[in-house]
Amino acid sequence: MKNFKETILAQSTPPGNGGIGIIRISGSKSVKISKKIIGKKLKPRYAEYLPFKDKNKNIIDYGIVIFYKKPKSFTGEDIIELHSHGGQKIIQFIIKSIINLNYKNVRIANPGEFTERAFLNNKIDLIQAESINELINSNSEKSLKLAIKSFLGNLSKIIKYSINNINNLITYIETEINFSKKIKNLNFKINKKINLIYKHLKYIYKESKQSLEKKNGIIISIIGEPNVGKSSLMNFLTKKDTSIITNIPGTTRDIIKEYININNINLEINDTTGIHKTNNKIENIGIKKTFKIINKSKLIIFMDDASKTSEKKIYKKYNKLIKNNTKINIKKKKIIFIRNKIDLTKEKIKGKITNIINISIKKKIGLHTFIKKIKNILKKYNNSKNNFLSQERHLIIIKKTIKNIKNIIKIISINKSNYLDLITNELIIIKNQLNQILGKNIHNSEIILNKIFSTFCIGK
Repeated sequence: MKNFKETILAQSTPPGNGGIGIIRISGSKSVKISKKIIGKKLKPRYAEYLPFKDKNKNIIDYGIVIFYKKPKSFTGEDIIELHSHGGQKIIQFIIKSIINLNYKNVRIANPGEFTERAFLNNKIDLIQAESINELINSNSEKSLKLAIKSFLGNLSKIIKYSINNINNLITYIETEINFSKKIKNLNFKINKKINLIYKHLKYIYKESKQSLEKKNGIIISIIGEPNVGKSSLMNFLTKKDTSIITNIPGTTRDIIKEYININNINLEINDTTGIHKTNNKIENIGIKKTFKIINKSKLIIFMDDASKTSEKKIYKKYNKLIKNNTKINIKKKKIIFIRNKIDLTKEKIKGKITNIINISIKKKIGLHTFIKKIKNILKKYNNSKNNFLSQERHLIIIKKTIKNIKNIIKIISINKSNYLDLITNELIIIKNQLNQILGKNIHNSEIILNKIFSTFCIGK
């Protein structure tokens, strides 16, 4: 256990008035502070209802006190929890009274500092620390469940499994290099083991990417020419006046972003600038931004005016504006084709879910079919059984390890005289990278840790 010089304290319940307020104190002075405030020695893990007093022994409040003796506490240090009445003024007054005791090296905690100490004292790994923040900030049931799985160690176990396989392979190479006479046979065995590690890392990468999408939201772009009803569709999906609607083409000149939830899946909806040829500099900037968001999107809703474009011609329009555009990469993107203003054409619509959905936002025709189409596309995200919640940094590191594995496969194919040493070096790099996800070799990196824990709330 690491001995921190400073004792930290903070309000752990959200700011504002409530039924209860919790103040957490962690560090070597915790017991001394509690004795001064409640006037008695506490029994570990035993809740007692006692008066809270200031340094002049005036009663501030009555509440529950719990003592968690080190190392059997969240931070691995002595922790005192004061459960007071939930008025914000009461909580602030108790904290002020503790500070006014004027004990040396006692201060208000930084954001996430309790969790950071738990990590630095090896009570949890870095994945679990990050998952605590995700638990607190989850905005959907899916991301909440994934955060719980990560906190329980699902991702940690998978990463450790890969590290164990790499360690075994390094040991195998170092043992066999001195005894194996048949190099071809050795190459075959190494290659087989490398491919197993490679498949496992690709699986982690795929799962991590999917879990990030579930957390951050699947990006959807509503695109098309000006004045086809993109902003009206945006307002229908978000159920509020998010986008300004006029009959003037080019009203939307910048990306308008909103978040919604369909079937418990977070979606980032983007209303984009109408794609067309123009000499207007501001509109051209908006169109460039539209191309960028299309490239990021998983789902594209291509809209057109039914009174101007038939079902047969909508594909040609799409190919001209989007598919054949060299600035846009449409690979692996789902497309929904929408013909809006169907009320003007007086066409009969069947309401079947096809490649082209005919709607009238103004007359509320075909919108139910359109929502069904989106739900069908989103089914695969609901059906995917992710076992953990990843962070962007995990994805970046795993991508690097896959690159290193590919290097090993190249080294084996070239078969240089010192190729076994080269393979071992690459495996050590991969192992170190995976350990970074767990936080094993970044304990001294204040920049990384500050970046992670600064996103936490104070008191956690």
